[in-house]
Amino acid sequence: MIKGFILAAGFSKRLRPITEHIPKPLLPIAGEVLLDYIFNFLRSSVVDEIGINLHYKADEIESYIKKNKFLFKIFHEKEILDTGGALYNARDFLKDDNFIVHNADIYWDGNIKDALDWHINSGNAITLIVHNHPPDNKLIVDSNGNLLGISLKHSASKPYSVAFTGAAVYNPQVFELLPEGSSSVIDMWLKAINKGLKVKVFYAKYSFWFDIGTPVEYARAVFDKLKRHFTSIYVHPTSSGCELIDTDGNIVIERDVKIKKPLKGKNLIILPETELSLNNEQISDCIIIKDFFISIAGWQKKQENLTAGGSTRRYFRKQNKIFCEWEKVSDEFEKTVYIGKFLKKNGFPVPEIINVNRNKKLIVFEDLGDLTLYSWLRCRRKDEEIAEIYKKIIENIVNLHWKISLEASGMPIPEFDYKYLRWESEYFLKECVVEVFKVKPPDLENELNLIAEKLSRSKKVLLHRDLQSQNIILNNGMVYIIDYQSARWGPAGYDVASLLWDPYFNLKKGIRQRLVKFYIERASAFSIRPETFIEELSLCRLQRHMQALGAYGFLSLKKGKKNFLKFIPSALDLLQQDIEDCYIELPRLKKLVLKLKNLVDKGF
Repeated sequence: MIKGFILAAGFSKRLRPITEHIPKPLLPIAGEVLLDYIFNFLRSSVVDEIGINLHYKADEIESYIKKNKFLFKIFHEKEILDTGGALYNARDFLKDDNFIVHNADIYWDGNIKDALDWHINSGNAITLIVHNHPPDNKLIVDSNGNLLGISLKHSASKPYSVAFTGAAVYNPQVFELLPEGSSSVIDMWLKAINKGLKVKVFYAKYSFWFDIGTPVEYARAVFDKLKRHFTSIYVHPTSSGCELIDTDGNIVIERDVKIKKPLKGKNLIILPETELSLNNEQISDCIIIKDFFISIAGWQKKQENLTAGGSTRRYFRKQNKIFCEWEKVSDEFEKTVYIGKFLKKNGFPVPEIINVNRNKKLIVFEDLGDLTLYSWLRCRRKDEEIAEIYKKIIENIVNLHWKISLEASGMPIPEFDYKYLRWESEYFLKECVVEVFKVKPPDLENELNLIAEKLSRSKKVLLHRDLQSQNIILNNGMVYIIDYQSARWGPAGYDVASLLWDPYFNLKKGIRQRLVKFYIERASAFSIRPETFIEELSLCRLQRHMQALGAYGFLSLKKGKKNFLKFIPSALDLLQQDIEDCYIELPRLKKLVLKLKNLVDKGF
């Protein structure tokens, strides 16, 4: 039975005054308490039982553990015993098998199970999970991964200096090296080396790692989580007043926060049970708790990496510009430049292309900030306010479909033809139905062929093709459209379906109906037939949601972007409704979608 142990007894002095109100293990990270995350992370790494040592604010942490019914074995320390003493104090709990030790201030998603398996198979006494993280590279190792010693200063002699991640695997024989009372695990590592025991390092793999030891590092961890979840705003359901913040940067509002007056804010973390009545003041780059404002100036590095959804391109912010780095100068690279300049010239709201550097495979855009429509909708908004934003977008889309399309009539971009439409529906079957749900699809040829055949005969306009809320930027009351490089000639209803039936945000049915009517009214000058458009739209909804479900499966399982899995249930709900609303009968597809929804309900 593998056990885990969390080292959580420290005073957390570097995080004061935050930790005078909230002990470090209970710090929230955009709605998720750090201790909860570590507990679940260790349990998912095949740890059966978990111990934890407590000293500073022990009663508060223990009360939280009991309230949330976490199965911890608690070890109180009247006097802090340091890292080695904490393990010695818990020796009766840990002595029966190999065990994992994890610092309470490390937030990451590393491959601990791989380290555990390797530790056991290698017969190690100690396996330190390490990474390259200057200036913390203080473990000196040889080419075979044996720990040689500890340097008090960072060593630049790669690959022989590495940093400790804060997690390790131990064999119970290490208890013979620990004295009674206070001691350090570092001394124990060195004793093990002198005894001839195998003390080796295991190189970690992870998508994020943070040592939450200072306000700045804490802020980086919180804001990084927002990026990984494709947003710049988080609001706890128990909090109010988010809509009063005028922002173009990160905003995190934790539990039981009340914002009572309008303010201008950017890069703010507002911690639990805080009330704000600042009356149009402008604040940025700080953590707010009770009456304390803690600066996090400098949290942004000179080059800020940006999450780009499902894209394979790398986006980063530098010198108030957005850089898009490509793997190679491809046809799509050239298409992005060409379409971007064309759309800008014709008055469509896209970011300006400032520079193109083909040698470095870079396209440089103006920086319009981080506030996407998806993020903006994280705050509670009035229906009329939401409708007005969507109307602005629709005005521009009508212009794209029916005016700019005429200017682009000779543009050499692909078409939504029968072949491509069928590719999208097969993408859904392969990447979602088979790969995610492990279900063998029924024979849907006739139904999917019929959808593709009807849509392929629709009038073609210039489409954005991926017009969802994460691809719309709000800046100073204006809307801007990004990620247009997938533009195609296709049925206008596809963009309308993407915008109004978006799995990322469930618009109210009444608002949708008003916005569809608004689109038809604005496009009526171009002689579209409302009845024909409504039929086209019903098929486009089906097509779009099959494409989206295929993309979520592909990006989650084959590109390692697991956060896309959370959008599958909402996309399936929409697809089910699409089938109900469609003017043609699709009994086989309907049966398949119901089967998938049942699997979701059972926890797919």
